[in-house]
Amino acid sequence: LGHLAETIPLHTAAEMAEARRQGSKLVVIDPFCTNPAAKADQWIPIKPGTDGAMALAMLNFMINDLGIYDRDFLTRRTNSIYLIKPDGHYLRDAATNKPMVWDQTAGAAKPFNAEDLGNPALEGTFEIDGVACQTAFNALKDHLKQFDMASASEFTTVPVEIMKALTKEFAEAAQIGATVEVNGE
Repeated sequence: LGHLAETIPLHTAAEMAEARRQGSKLVVIDPFCTNPAAKADQWIPIKPGTDGAMALAMLNFMINDLGIYDRDFLTRRTNSIYLIKPDGHYLRDAATNKPMVWDQTAGAAKPFNAEDLGNPALEGTFEIDGVACQTAFNALKDHLKQFDMASASEFTTVPVEIMKALTKEFAEAAQIGATVEVNGE
């Protein structure tokens, strides 16, 4: 990523400089101290090719340990509420073939687009016709647990404390749940 950052067009570099003047922090995660890394507020050296492992460990920490994620967005705008069968496929409505969700209000599974859908569950495991189904978000959370900070630190050479601090800063800066106006939108 550092080498790509060196080819940033001038207008983007100017926008980054303006953002920094307004208080934004620039963190560069790169094996080499490139020009962007040298000018960053924080340079995090990392073993080449291991940034994905760091990102997954940070995501695990943010979701499973800190519990920071946009529940409303995940519930209303993603497939996180879809029910997953033990075989990894969506539970589908027999009549419409639509993916099913757990309606907490009705205490029953319903198609994701049912007109009478009350309060869909984002997390949990539910027994439907004798089969334990979990939400897609629940499955994601379980999957992420294998990417722990200690193992990622060993693999990436980035200390656990730095990854934890960066994750907390990132999550705070994201202003989850906030509304932001951009160009009048």
